[in-house]
Amino acid sequence: MEESMTEEQRIRQEICREADSSGGEPEESASEPGASGQEPEESMPEPGASAEEPKESAPTTGSSGIDADKCEKMPEEAQASGTCPQNLLEMITDTFPGKRQDIRSYSALSLAYIGDVVYDLIIRTVVVSRANRPVNDLHRITVRYVSAGAQSKIVQALAGSFTEEEEAVYRRGKNSKPHTTAKNASVADYMKATGFEAVLGYLYLTGDMERALYLVKKGIQLTGLEL
Repeated sequence: MEESMTEEQRIRQEICREADSSGGEPEESASEPGASGQEPEESMPEPGASAEEPKESAPTTGSSGIDADKCEKMPEEAQASGTCPQNLLEMITDTFPGKRQDIRSYSALSLAYIGDVVYDLIIRTVVVSRANRPVNDLHRITVRYVSAGAQSKIVQALAGSFTEEEEAVYRRGKNSKPHTTAKNASVADYMKATGFEAVLGYLYLTGDMERALYLVKKGIQLTGLEL
C-alpha cells in the first residue's frame, strides 16, 4: 500500500513538473473558424443600388410639358385632362419681353384690331380641326362666321350676356369712327362687328380667353350657325 501511494505521488509530481515547464495553464482553444476579434464590416450595397440620397422629383407637368401650378388657374376640364393649355398671351409676352402698355389706355379700335385676329383664329382653328379640306373650301366655310354680317348677328344674339365691363368696351367699339368699312356689309353691321371684336380683344389682352371662347360659342349657337 505504501509503495502504491509512493508511485501515485511520483506520477502527480511528474504531472506538476510538465505543467510548470509548459508555462502555466493550458491555452484556451482557438476560436471557431470564421470568427474574428474585429467587428464585422458593413455589407456592400447590392449591384445597382446608390449610396446617394434620392434626388427631389421634378415639378409635375401635363402631357404638354406645362407646370401644374399654372393649371390651377385653368378650367376644371383642363386640369382633369392633365393637358392644361398655357395662356397664349403669356407665351408670347414671355418670348418677347419688354414694356407693356396699360390695357385701360387702349383705344376701342386697337382692341378691335387684335380682337379681329383672335376671333379669326378661333373660327379657323375649329374649321381646320374638323377636316383636311382644300384651302378654298376652308376659306368658304370660314367666311360664313367671320364676315361683318355674321358677327353682327352673333353680337345681337348675345344681348344681355355681356358683363358691365364688356358692355362698356362694346359700346366704345360700336361708336368708334373707323377709317374703313366692310364692302359687303352695312355700316351698322360693321360697327356692331367692331364692337364685338373690341370685346374679344379686351378679353384676350386681359388673359381671359376662357370667357372669349364662351361668348363666341354661345353667340354662334344662339344664331343657329352650326360650327
